[in-house]
Amino acid sequence: MAAELVILVFVATYIAISSEKVNRTATALFGMGVVGIILWITERREFSEVVSHIHWSTILFVTSMFVIVTIAASSGMFQYLALNLTRPTQGQTKKLFVSMLAFVFGISLFFDTTSTMLIMGPLTIELCKALDIDFRPFLISEAVTCNFASVPSIVGAVPNLLIAEQAEVDPGFLLATLLPLSIILFAVSIPILLRIFEEQLQPSEEELVSQMLLINPQYMIRSRSDFYMSIIAMLILVLGFTLGPGLDTPLQPALIAITVASALLILAREWVDEILKRVNWGTIFFLVGLFGLVGALEITGVIDDLGLVIGTLIGDNIFLGIFFMTWVPAVLSAVIDNIPVSAVLAPIAGSFAGVSPILPIALIFAVNVGGFLLPIGAPANILALVFAEKERKPITMKDFAKVASPLAILMLAIGTGWLFLLGLVIPVP
Repeated sequence: MAAELVILVFVATYIAISSEKVNRTATALFGMGVVGIILWITERREFSEVVSHIHWSTILFVTSMFVIVTIAASSGMFQYLALNLTRPTQGQTKKLFVSMLAFVFGISLFFDTTSTMLIMGPLTIELCKALDIDFRPFLISEAVTCNFASVPSIVGAVPNLLIAEQAEVDPGFLLATLLPLSIILFAVSIPILLRIFEEQLQPSEEELVSQMLLINPQYMIRSRSDFYMSIIAMLILVLGFTLGPGLDTPLQPALIAITVASALLILAREWVDEILKRVNWGTIFFLVGLFGLVGALEITGVIDDLGLVIGTLIGDNIFLGIFFMTWVPAVLSAVIDNIPVSAVLAPIAGSFAGVSPILPIALIFAVNVGGFLLPIGAPANILALVFAEKERKPITMKDFAKVASPLAILMLAIGTGWLFLLGLVIPVP
């Protein structure tokens, strides 16, 4: 009885969220409250059991990254980066387009997709407005790029953290298996995106380019102390995220991020309250509600039952498992959201690691690429749409899907072939 009611609440919550007619944070928290009441009435379980299933390390990681990005943005660091990215391209629109996407690809290995778009969105809009070019092709392409570029890194996206934690994925193994694939996907995507946006990527006026190139990037720095603190913080994050997981006792990303973020807040002194007001608390509490809902599915045994059903279908067939763990989560991520899909399927992927270590890797790849099959599939997509809306030059769902959906299908096909190849060469444990 409890399991059926929890499933009903879970499905109803995500139908409501996907409709975009309700606030997703309020709906997720309400859903968590309802399943808590259901478990209390039907099984006399305390709400603390639901709360104990919330992935607090992920919550702390996301919160910390928001704080770090907010402080870096307020220092003028991103405007400084924008000018330095423009100079080598001499303001040539297509070269700038490729340069920005390459930058997104690089930072996506060290920042989650939400943080990446929080960095790139304002930077891109400001830069494009200065050059009087359309920022919408840039935002769409950046959202797509950060989603697939994040796959080789445990800290590249919230789904990666969830799956890696539940399925005990080795960070080095993830990087070694999926970094070559993400580079291939980047090389494939660039000419396609340039062709799609050929008419919109028109050259900027020479006078505007000349004026921008005359500006000294140093003038963009609003607070030198915050600027240098932000650079040091970024370097510590990169080193920590790169070296920490490989230690004998792994240094978790959440610990690194919360230490750096809190140190920056201490140094910010009187600006702490202002910084905390700018943090995207809506996303954080959405994750809390989501994890509570998934926790209720775990408590009632729904996820275990789902794992048994999938296990029966896959059996010991590695290639059937790879195909299933690639295409089914990808489609689900497109129509629901890649975070809840990851939270539900991560324990199942962990149980299949004994069949092949490639199966959890396939799930990480699938939810990230599936996340941009449709605009509602990942937070980075939503942020791109929100930034454009604020500038009164909206990107419609249709506009985004026309570009992203065919690319996602192509990348899923390429990725499936790559994962099959890994399945052939990597021995079964």
